[in-house]
Amino acid sequence: MTTNKVTFGFFDEDAKKEIRRASLKAVALPGYIVPFASREMPIARGWGTGGLQVTLSLITEEDTLKVIDQGCDGSVNAVNIREFIVSVTGVKQTMATPEATVIQTRHRVPEYPLTSNQILVYQVPIPEVLTIVEPDTAKQKEMHASVDYSKLWVLLYEDTSQFGDSRISSRYPVRVNDHFVMDPSPIPKYDIPKLNNNPSLQLFGAGREKRIYAIPPYTKVEPLKFTDREFIIEDFGDKCCERCGATDVYLDEVHQEDGVHFFCSDTYHCDTNKNEVEDAA
Repeated sequence: MTTNKVTFGFFDEDAKKEIRRASLKAVALPGYIVPFASREMPIARGWGTGGLQVTLSLITEEDTLKVIDQGCDGSVNAVNIREFIVSVTGVKQTMATPEATVIQTRHRVPEYPLTSNQILVYQVPIPEVLTIVEPDTAKQKEMHASVDYSKLWVLLYEDTSQFGDSRISSRYPVRVNDHFVMDPSPIPKYDIPKLNNNPSLQLFGAGREKRIYAIPPYTKVEPLKFTDREFIIEDFGDKCCERCGATDVYLDEVHQEDGVHFFCSDTYHCDTNKNEVEDAA
């Protein structure tokens, strides 16, 4: 009688192979949603199990890991996921974006430009972009197959005609490689342009919904918009990060007793910029 051997990365090899196959299919069909057998994890579904499973299936002993939650390396979600991955793999961990080969993220794309040697894994709560306009899953598949996104266009038109712009503040629909329209996960509009022609491999995992999809390196990604309308990202006006002074980044709005304060969402970028400013002074 044989006993099960504890394998690298929590999962057994068959489980990792199945997730890798789904990921490879997603890479071959940019923006296409691929089902996979989502496993039970030692964290609750909805807390990043999809991204965690993708990360554990592809990470190797040579990799260096970074985990962020809304740009922050020190949040509860980021710390717990990072500690779990390190505990079952023993890989090196870092908070420096350029040093990481695998970056797992929730709700942000790092400010620091990524490279072709890096993989960005997104934690995704709702993978299907058509859910907001079509609840029937069979019809969703038909619409994707026929590239019929008329209901999304109607939603954007109604918002634009009434409010001057779309009210979708995150999860803004994007067209991948001039074909599938997909949900980019709840990243802000500010991060949408970073998806286009990005040299890194971007993988999206939804554990609760049991879905994986991908944007391969150097792939065309465009926000769904009308030709006579500019895609408008968040504008912070004359606000800057009160810690490092940065103005060309996505800022978090923090409400305190003495008023509203703004800080960099990306903690690594903030730390780096702060050190550079202090060195220059």
